[in-house]
Amino acid sequence: MPKKPDLPVAKIQLNNKRMSELICEQISDWIMDGTLEAGQRISEDELAERFGVSRMPVREAVRMLCAKGLMQSIPYVGSSVRKLSNDEIREVYLLRSVLEPLAGRISASQITPDELKQLLALQEQLEAYGQKPISLETSKQMYQLNREFHMSMYRPCRMDRLIQMIDSLWDSIAYLRMRTAFNPKYPEQMQEEHRRYISLLEQKKGDDLARHLEENLRRHVGSFPANGSAVSAEEKVK
Repeated sequence: MPKKPDLPVAKIQLNNKRMSELICEQISDWIMDGTLEAGQRISEDELAERFGVSRMPVREAVRMLCAKGLMQSIPYVGSSVRKLSNDEIREVYLLRSVLEPLAGRISASQITPDELKQLLALQEQLEAYGQKPISLETSKQMYQLNREFHMSMYRPCRMDRLIQMIDSLWDSIAYLRMRTAFNPKYPEQMQEEHRRYISLLEQKKGDDLARHLEENLRRHVGSFPANGSAVSAEEKVK
C-alpha cells in the first residue's frame, strides 16, 4: 500500500464563517421585529456571551450588518442599530429614482426570454408568500425575494457599476425595507407593481417602465418631510 502523504496542519475558518452568518441572520431578525430598536447600542462582548461563541464571529456578523446598512460602527465608540434621518432616506430614494429607471429602460431593450422567465418565477414565489399569514419569517422572505426581483429586472442592462450603485442604495435602507414587509397592504401593492413591470419588459416599453419606476420611487420620497427628524423603529416606509 502506498504511504499516505504528510499534510501540513491548517486551521480553517469555515465554521466561524458559517457561525457569523447565523449570528447576522439572528440580529437581522431582532432589528426587523423591533427587539433591537433604531439607535440602540450593541455590545459585541454581550452578544458573544449570549450566543456562547468567541468575539470573532460576532465581530464579523457586525461587519456584515454594517455593510447591509442595518448597523453602524464608530471607532472607540462602539456599534449600534442604524438610525436614519428623514433627509437621509429622501436622499437615497432620490438617487434610486434616477438610477433605477435608467437601468430599467436599458434592460427592457436587452432582456432575454430566460431572464423574463426568471422574473416570473420570482414573482410567483412572492405571491405565494403574500398569501401566507404575516410573520417574521414570511416577511423576511418577501423582502429578500422582492430585492432579488428588482436586481434581476436591472441586471439585463449589462452595466455592472450601475447595478452595484443600486445594490448599495438598497443596502443603505435595508432596515426600513425589511420592516415594510410587515404592512398587510404590502403584498397586494407589490404584486400590482411587479406585474406591470413584467408586462412592460415583455413589450420592451423601456420608457414606460422607467416612468413607472420613477413615479413609484418619487412617491416614497414625498412621504418623508425634509426636516431631518429621525425615523423611529415603529415607523414604516409606504
